Amino acid sequence: MKKKTKAPAAVNQKLEIISLYQFSKLAMTFWVGGTLTVGIVIIPLLFKTLDEITAAGLAGQILNINAYIGIVSLVLALLDVCFQARLSLLKSRKFWYIVTMEGLLIVNYFAIFPIIVELRTKLADVANHVIQHTSEFSFWHSVSAIMFLIICILGTLYIVER
Repeated sequence: MKKKTKAPAAVNQKLEIISLYQFSKLAMTFWVGGTLTVGIVIIPLLFKTLDEITAAGLAGQILNINAYIGIVSLVLALLDVCFQARLSLLKSRKFWYIVTMEGLLIVNYFAIFPIIVELRTKLADVANHVIQHTSEFSFWHSVSAIMFLIICILGTLYIVER
């Protein structure tokens, strides 16, 4: 007796490896997780173990890299939300999370970071490896830290929202 074998079903799958949704979700998870790790673990550890000038320089470089990753991740997330929400875009919380994070990140990176770097350079006491803090430096550093915290919170909300 011969057994009948079924012909293999036609494969009708798209040839995409990863969808825009998956890629943007992955990029946002990578960036938000990295941002939280940088802010909670890495930067405090730098300032605890290194002199203030070296720690500030390394922290600045890490934050620069993180900012560029964030800008790209947020653009991908924005494209994804635009494709998914279409006409109800302005009603989407994810859209407003992304727009707010992108705005804060750009202002923080291109407006506030340069002020902090300039002040830090002027206030650096290289001989003692410390930065003399002034009220202006503290103000801009606090503004930047608050923006960083808001970005972390919004990023976490974006990731956990379905």
